[in-house]
Amino acid sequence: MKNVDISTIDEENYAYAVHLATSNNILSHSKGSFVLNDIHENDAFEAVDFWRNASLAAEILLKASLLKHQIPFFKKRAHGEYGERVTARNNPWLEETLKTLQIDYIAEINTGTISTALRSAEELLFEKISFDPKKAKLISEMIYIIIRTRRNRNSHFFFPSQGKIEIPEVEMLYLPLLNLLEDLYHQTS
Repeated sequence: MKNVDISTIDEENYAYAVHLATSNNILSHSKGSFVLNDIHENDAFEAVDFWRNASLAAEILLKASLLKHQIPFFKKRAHGEYGERVTARNNPWLEETLKTLQIDYIAEINTGTISTALRSAEELLFEKISFDPKKAKLISEMIYIIIRTRRNRNSHFFFPSQGKIEIPEVEMLYLPLLNLLEDLYHQTS
């Protein structure tokens, strides 16, 4: 059976987060920053796709930051002993994390929720890398806002009332959040 090497999983998730955030052409990413594009008319499905993708991009960017800065946040999923085996040969910290958690299969990796990832950032990451406390507080507040307003609602069911791009919400919440998470990912210790 083949082993899957996840040594660069933080970089792969960073790239996927950028892809998600920009996939609806509402936002673009250039020179390490997210920017608002000229927005064309969107139908309700496209608008809800944007809200879901932008929220998921924020979660994945947060988790990529945790991995990049070597903050263990995932757990072992029970009954995941199937499929491809996992290793992190070129990432000693991640390889040791997998061994400590006794994770042998990719299906055993449980990355948790955005709330548990945020808790790990608040408890361990922000202080470890000396991230600006005001920026850290904003990340936490913005994530809790999107959890309460759009994230879960748009991820699990379609509500036509959510099918509109609200430019002020993009400009005041999603765009700053994604850019703060971009800063967090690229922060040096």
